[in-house]
Amino acid sequence: MTLIYLGLMNAQGKWTMPIQSWNSTLSQLAIYLEGRLNNAITL
Repeated sequence: MTLIYLGLMNAQGKWTMPIQSWNSTLSQLAIYLEGRLNNAITL
């Protein structure tokens, strides 16, 4: 999970447009990771 987070933070500086379908992706990650995102992200 740390590698995913760090990879996103590294790539974030290169993005100029919003991520398509980020809300559904984040919801799926929250289900898959079963509450481990609660401390990092407010859903």
